[in-house]
Amino acid sequence: MQRAGYLSRDGKKVLDADGIPREILDLHIYGARLCILIDDLIHSIQKGTSASVERVKQNWMEYLGGQAGKARVSRSGKALNIELVNGDRYTLSLDSLREVLGYRERVARIMELPPTLQQEGARDRLITDYCLPLPPFCSSETADRMAA
Repeated sequence: MQRAGYLSRDGKKVLDADGIPREILDLHIYGARLCILIDDLIHSIQKGTSASVERVKQNWMEYLGGQAGKARVSRSGKALNIELVNGDRYTLSLDSLREVLGYRERVARIMELPPTLQQEGARDRLITDYCLPLPPFCSSETADRMAA
């Protein structure tokens, strides 16, 4: 795993789709600025559901610019895993996240997870891959009918 960025809580608010200011956690991953709504994150940690990771855009004020991925607590309960829609995966310690949420720390490190192995799909196979060689007593006409 290698360091990919950091998460911080500095009291910033962004406008949601209804125009209501909501407090966020800033995610800075490889120069991209994303966020998680604090209310959604706390709810997801308590209930074990996923929280959405949003893009942050700016006009006259910062606002949510669409979903960029999901964040959920790991199976072990020790980390928050972030999976973006482009397939990138990141993680951070749940203990360091709690420190940031409680204003005891300023930032928490975000680490990049290795890519998941792509499952190899079914190969294009010819029927002959599954057939035994034809016995020598078959004529070519019979072999043509069997292959079809």
